Parts: sequence; structure tokens; C-alpha cells
Amino acid sequence: MERIVLLGSNIAHSRSPDFHNRLFEKYDLPFRYELMPTTAEELLGAIERMKEGGYRGANVTSPYKELAFTLMDEASDTSKRLGSVNTILFEGGKAIGFNTDVDGFRESLLDEPLLERSFSAAVLGTGGAARAAVEVLLENSHLLSLSLYSRSEERSAEVIARWGDQRLSSASLANFTPPNFVVHATPVGLPGVPSRLLEPEELRGVELLYEMIYSPEVTELIRAATEAGVRVIGGAEMFEAQAMAAFHIWTEVSL
Repeated sequence: MERIVLLGSNIAHSRSPDFHNRLFEKYDLPFRYELMPTTAEELLGAIERMKEGGYRGANVTSPYKELAFTLMDEASDTSKRLGSVNTILFEGGKAIGFNTDVDGFRESLLDEPLLERSFSAAVLGTGGAARAAVEVLLENSHLLSLSLYSRSEERSAEVIARWGDQRLSSASLANFTPPNFVVHATPVGLPGVPSRLLEPEELRGVELLYEMIYSPEVTELIRAATEAGVRVIGGAEMFEAQAMAAFHIWTEVSL
């Protein structure tokens, strides 16, 4: 039986093992999904060991998606554009990187009416999940403007240069201006990181908040948005859609 693992820090809350192991059992597949807490310093060694055999694949979570990209032997075009990998396939002694966050975010917004008319958007964060959101939002012809917020404007400017789209701009959270649509894509709010980046008064005027964190179901940012009267989408749909895309990469089974 080959192993598939989740690489990252602060991963005890992850639903990935239960999700994937149920599917492996349902389809009678010879795989077992496990958690593998890993530091940044350990990531290269872990990937090199897994390439040697006994592993079919891996997921990579915050904060290692960009680092994982640099350690791949091959990568999908989307991963190259984002500079971020969240899914790895081990095949032929190689580590092949993919980004299924893009699939998950896109799938979860297919029926969202806000995106069917002109809208402005903001993405909080600059990591792999944030880049996936930028990728999907820029596909939408109704998008008027997209601000990428970070504690470091230099960091956000570096990320948006990957697309060269005039609708994109970098911004500092200290100067947050509410758009129609806000996507939260940082670890703030995860178990062990109890906080929020915006307060209710800063969210007034926003129509929709997308919280990528799926556990806990109600983060401090969701509480702030609810208090401000903002409609909320949680991260559960994105989690399941990106997980199904990863499942297909490892197993070639379509769900």
C-alpha cells in the first residue's frame, strides 16, 4: 500500500485524511492518507525520500506551497504561473507539482451571482491560496479591479507582477478600502492562530466575504463579517473541490 501525506505545519485540524481515506476505501484503492507535520528545513529531505518509493503523492499546505514549487522536478503550467504547488504526484522517481487550489476556488464560485455583473474584489494574503484566488478572479470579464492586500506592499507587488494585468494592484491592510468581494487567504483564524485581519466597521459596504479556512467553520473574520451584515462563503466547498482534483491526479479516478 502506497502512502499519500499532507505536508505542512499546524495541520492537526485537517480533514484531508478522513476525506481521502473514505474514497480510497470506497474505490478499493491501495493508498493510505496520513499527516506528516514538516518544518521548512525538513521539506526538501521529505520530498527526496518520498521520490525513492512507497509514496504516491502529497498535499502541501500553508506556509510551504511556494517553497514546494521550487523543489519540483516538473510542474503544471498553472503551478508555474502561480509559483505555488499544493499537490504532488510521485512518479518515475520524480516529484510533479500541481495546483488544485485553483480548481477548488473556481468550482466553488460557479453559481455565485455577484460574479455575473461588474464587481471589485480584494484578496487578503500573498501565499499559494491567495494566488489561486487571483488566478480565478482574473479569468472573470466582469472584474473591474482586484487589490492584493498584505502586511508588505513590496511582497504583494512582487506577486501581482506574475500576471501583468492592469486590474491588479498591491495594497497595505493599513489602508483597506472595502470592495464588493473580499477573499481571505491567510492562516489568520486557523486553530492556534486566533485573530482576524479586519473589524466589522472595516467590512461595511462589502457584499460577500469568502473565508478559505474551513476549520473552524466560524472564524473570527466570519464573525466580524456577520456583524457587518456581509454574506459569507466558508471554505468547505473549496476544500472538497480541490481535494477531488488531487484525488484524480493520484488515482486517475474521476468523481
